[in-house]
Amino acid sequence: MSTTDSTTNADASEATLRRIRGLLDQAENTPYPSEAESFATKAAELMARHRVDEALLERRGRSDRPGIVEVDVELGRGQYVRARLALLGAVAEAFDCRLLTSSRPEGRVGHVIGEQRDTDRVSLLYTSLLVQATRAADVEETPRGQARVPFRRGFLVGFAERVGERLAARMAEEVARRESAGSAPGATEPTGGPSAALVLADRRDRVSEWIDDHYPRLGRLGRPTPVHAGAHSRGSAAGDQADLGDRSVRSAHRRLGR
Repeated sequence: MSTTDSTTNADASEATLRRIRGLLDQAENTPYPSEAESFATKAAELMARHRVDEALLERRGRSDRPGIVEVDVELGRGQYVRARLALLGAVAEAFDCRLLTSSRPEGRVGHVIGEQRDTDRVSLLYTSLLVQATRAADVEETPRGQARVPFRRGFLVGFAERVGERLAARMAEEVARRESAGSAPGATEPTGGPSAALVLADRRDRVSEWIDDHYPRLGRLGRPTPVHAGAHSRGSAAGDQADLGDRSVRSAHRRLGR
């Protein structure tokens, strides 16, 4: 790949990221909830599409493969730390990252491992979804006869699992759509080489190899406390309505220096 090709790809990537940030800013600033949801949803869809575009560039040898990095996400302590861990894990998996965890004096930490462009997205989207999950749990009324903490914990776990399912489905749909468009009669995109799905699978394999090299003796986290089925169901319903790109995500952009 020539230097000119690398510069062009980097410029295109930055332009796409500027568009995503612009959509998120519009979602935050509009006073109309329906417009905000539309902008946020478009931002999330563009994030998925951009990621598949990167895979297609790798497939055609037009993009360098970045190295693997490890990013720490503070999860704190308390009754809901395992629910936050579940949400971070769901987002990490959707972007072909792996999540490890450890305990420090200040609380639990999630270690997101993957390509930096993917770990950045995980951090942004996790922050966004955590805000949504917390807000949804705050307004959800605890059924009579149930304790607030166990109910809220189950709600947050249900939210995390449903969001993970939605993200995985969105990524799979985008890969299938772009692969289908590239192979259609009259398509202008060049074909050949491994599919985008295989390129993304290769990313996962590289992450696993990195972990095997750096953490050869991983332990296992204990089983989480069982959650109430009704609370889990309500949380799942809230996760079904979550925007996969939130209006309040700008603060996360600032923390990442975006």
